[in-house]
Amino acid sequence: MLKKKSKEGTYNYKGWLNSDSFLKRAFACLGYQSVAALIIYGIILGVILVFVLFFGLIGLFSRI
Repeated sequence: MLKKKSKEGTYNYKGWLNSDSFLKRAFACLGYQSVAALIIYGIILGVILVFVLFFGLIGLFSRI
């Protein structure tokens, strides 16, 4: 017998974004936004640290 292919894993997201509760959806959006902001701020902080270290070392060694 041939089995029907099941699309069980395609659209079965059961997270808070699909909840009926407004508060759950709001906190899910807030959580995703907070994590995205932390990632972006981490990247910006990393770039700033690289510039500070690079130009700080150039300034330090130019006085020698």
